[in-house]
Amino acid sequence: MNIMVFDTETVNLNKPFCYNIGYVIYNTDTDKMLAQKDFVVEQIWHNVPLFSTAYYANKRPIYVSRMKARKTKMNKFGYICKEMIRDLNTFNVEYAYAYNAPFDEKVFEYNCDYFKCNNPFDTVPILDIRGNVHNSIAFNQVYKNFCEQYNRFTEKGNYSTTAESVYQYITGVIDFEEEHTALADSVIELEILVSTVGRYGLEYGKEYKTYSSIPRTTEKVLTVTDTDGFKHEFAYNRKTVRNNGDNIILKNI
Repeated sequence: MNIMVFDTETVNLNKPFCYNIGYVIYNTDTDKMLAQKDFVVEQIWHNVPLFSTAYYANKRPIYVSRMKARKTKMNKFGYICKEMIRDLNTFNVEYAYAYNAPFDEKVFEYNCDYFKCNNPFDTVPILDIRGNVHNSIAFNQVYKNFCEQYNRFTEKGNYSTTAESVYQYITGVIDFEEEHTALADSVIELEILVSTVGRYGLEYGKEYKTYSSIPRTTEKVLTVTDTDGFKHEFAYNRKTVRNNGDNIILKNI
């Protein structure tokens, strides 16, 4: 089948005005890339005060360089959506994928509503690549050992499953840094998806469960002094768990 892997870059999370859209179209039978495109959204690009609020606004020179080289096209959001719809139809794309898909879905819903245009994904299901990762790599002890060795943890102390961390793991390129531009990120996310199928036996077109976190369990030593003054050490596991999604507590297991 033909699938699309896409990514978006936005100015913020609450009002996710999109300034960069990139995608690749890939045939799962031939393992060939059929198309790859990168767009800068004209309305947001020319709104300099708005664009300057983006977390990755410092990457503006990258887009300038790529537009000059005609590797990236600038167009209005509605025209970009029309081209995506044409490509989805031309290549008979059956599924679209994104890493942390709920966010990218929200981006298209928000911007299509704001700019009054058709959503390219109204008729194409979107699947989350994190689901593939969480059901093949994330709970694997070898991956956990990798995270321990290279300190790949979330701010809350759980194992990291960002695209950057997972890509470092599957390629062995430990110093790889995600570019955080839409097309470049789509390409590495496709590699991650292909790896979960080729190495771990998952299936294309199947939705896999995502987890809010991949808990980390670490061994601690508890020292107890008895009534005679002798000290005794006991090993126990300490696990970071969430409490109602708001508070972090430590639980002994």
